[in-house]
Amino acid sequence: MKNWGIRTRVLLLALLPAVSIAIMLAGYLGYRTSSEFERDLRDYGIGLSRQLAAVAEFSTYSRDRDALRNIALTALDEPNVVATAIFDGEGTAIASGGSAPARLQPIPLDNQPLILIDTARRIVFAAPIFAPRYDVDDPLVAETAGITAKRAPQGTIGWITLEISRDAAEQRKREALFFTLLSSLLVLAFGGGLALVLSRQVTQPILRLEQAVARIQRGELEARVPATSGGDLQRLEEGMNAMAEALSEGRSLLQARIREATRELQAKKDEAERASVAKSRFLAAASHDLRQPLHALSLFSADLQRAAEMQDQQRLRQLSERVAESVEAMSGLLDALLDISRLDIGGVAVQPENIALNELLTRLEARFARSASDAGLRLRFRPSGAQLFCDPVLLERLLTNLIANAIRYTRRGGILVAARKRGRNLRIEVRDSGIGIAREHQQAVFEEFFQVGNNARVRGEGLGLGLAIVSRLARLLDTRIELRSQSGQGSVFAVTLPLSAAGNTPGSTEASAARTPAEKSPLLRLLLLQPESPELQNIAVLAESWGYTCKDLSTTEVGVETPADGQTVIVAQAGKLAELTAMGVTLPLIVLGGDGRLPAGAHRLPLPLRPAKLRALLAQLLSSADRDKGAAEPTRPGRVQPLE
Repeated sequence: MKNWGIRTRVLLLALLPAVSIAIMLAGYLGYRTSSEFERDLRDYGIGLSRQLAAVAEFSTYSRDRDALRNIALTALDEPNVVATAIFDGEGTAIASGGSAPARLQPIPLDNQPLILIDTARRIVFAAPIFAPRYDVDDPLVAETAGITAKRAPQGTIGWITLEISRDAAEQRKREALFFTLLSSLLVLAFGGGLALVLSRQVTQPILRLEQAVARIQRGELEARVPATSGGDLQRLEEGMNAMAEALSEGRSLLQARIREATRELQAKKDEAERASVAKSRFLAAASHDLRQPLHALSLFSADLQRAAEMQDQQRLRQLSERVAESVEAMSGLLDALLDISRLDIGGVAVQPENIALNELLTRLEARFARSASDAGLRLRFRPSGAQLFCDPVLLERLLTNLIANAIRYTRRGGILVAARKRGRNLRIEVRDSGIGIAREHQQAVFEEFFQVGNNARVRGEGLGLGLAIVSRLARLLDTRIELRSQSGQGSVFAVTLPLSAAGNTPGSTEASAARTPAEKSPLLRLLLLQPESPELQNIAVLAESWGYTCKDLSTTEVGVETPADGQTVIVAQAGKLAELTAMGVTLPLIVLGGDGRLPAGAHRLPLPLRPAKLRALLAQLLSSADRDKGAAEPTRPGRVQPLE
């Protein structure tokens, strides 16, 4: 029933009561009619037999057969009477009309009218004939009856039987039943017609609403229903039309906004693609055109320095120093540009961990103490036992750039690096007594190649990229750089970072200890493929000086060498990558140079090789191997090119 439609339910609701009432009325009327006809027939037969018995009393008493025969024949004129007979007290027929029996057997003993035979076709009634209630001494009576007795006998002196046919009664029953059924059918027909009309008036509007909803669901928002049903249904239809109109208007407005937004996005996309193509073209040119002469220049610089030391020629020494300065400037510019590019495209993964701030400040103090002293400045670091939850490499690079910037633009006085708690955060400040920054320039200093008071682009005054990198590093750390400064009154750069949940106890963490494994447990072994390469020879010298084990390896020995402790790494040129991949090598791999896609477990180091990047990558690989062997610190993916 739950799957029936609304039309079926309305018809059932309208017809079921009418059908039930019609059936009950037909049954009741049929039963009552049949019962009444049966009762009337019996009453009629008993009453008629009693009347005939009363009429026949004197004739039976006087034995007047002719009178009794006339009574019997007269009874046949009554409706439905087919036979009648009069019997004496012994049950012998005296007179009869129709097919009556000659003798009454058995003789009824009752003194009241009764039914002798009751069948489907006929019913026979019997009524007693009593002696007349008058004096037989009456001469008239005695003369008529020929009786000489002094008094008449008392009690039943005979019987009269009356046979009535049931055919007429059955016909009347059939007529009554037919009329009852006909009336019921008429009631059902009227109720059914009314139900159909009502169902059509109720279900058709609802079905139209259902069809309109289905069309709207398919996206045909122009669908409408005629609001002609009246009453609540008409209000529902009007509400449906209003909803469809609102949806249509909303879709049109949304489509217009989407088209407008799409045009804006397409314009921005085109602009971003043009900028990206230009930037990529510049970076490709820089990485190709600058790296090669830079590599050669560094080799010439080393040879020139050795020649100067051996020959002790002042001119050669000056030339070598200038060459070294040029190399350093070119390398610094290239590294800064590449770092900005990596930060912009999300090439640096943020890996926060618990770090001790004191250790970081100690490293920074050792790094910048000589530079500050040479510039005649006081560099102070206020000790702090706080622990931070932050990426240590990115934070160190951020503070390095701020301190270097402060030293570069401070003529006298000093620089202070201090940290203060702010609730659950720590605010780290770099204060200087330098030239300061005017208010109108405080936003522009975080843009690339902007320098206050260095329009001529003097090399010694920096590149104008330090604070641009600082701004990008702050965004990666989910914070921002705060600047307070006035022209000629120094500057304060501040960054706010979350404290570690482990507490503020000073000391080194497990993570920071894991970043310098080569100095404590040099367990990493390097297999150098094609060791005749100058780059691999330099790597071998550097790695062994840091405590790692290095071994030369030919191509045929790759499949034989298996790591004994899970801490073996293959180092190879980019040209050997395809060969190693085809051999199915599963050991961690360091690829030198190249720009293709790397397989899983491989890391790339660009050429010319930076020793700091090599050392950081080796430390990460060793740290990852230690964690795989069951160290307490969770495993984190190693960095291919960590920022310095």
